[in-house]
Amino acid sequence: MSKQTEHREKANPKKLHRLLVVEDDEITQEVLGLFLQDIYDIDYASSANEAIELVRANDYMAVLMDINLGRGKSGLFVTNEIRNMKGKERLPIIAQTAFAMGGDKEEFLEAGCDYYLSKPFTKTELRDVLSEIKEKHK
Repeated sequence: MSKQTEHREKANPKKLHRLLVVEDDEITQEVLGLFLQDIYDIDYASSANEAIELVRANDYMAVLMDINLGRGKSGLFVTNEIRNMKGKERLPIIAQTAFAMGGDKEEFLEAGCDYYLSKPFTKTELRDVLSEIKEKHK
């Protein structure tokens, strides 16, 4: 088990929604945790295989997916795997990436992501997307 998986926030009964953060950079994981840990239970995956395993085993409100996982399989590979999992096909996936070239947003949305955030993004921008997901999936 990786350090990131062990870093899972303790379940809090007041937090009704659980997120998966797929991010290979530990500093970015920590920042995202600081943005969200007061209102969400968070699991962390630092690799494609770890993310796939966690999605299969758990129910999440959404997945915050880094597109460039650095080594091995990409976030788009993980997105495709999730879209092919029975019962997980409609799980909201938020692409988060430093790729901000023309056409990237469209490419990621066409590849199965539901939302797109270009790094760096603010706490407010992230929370706004998550609030929209909560409203749509009540």
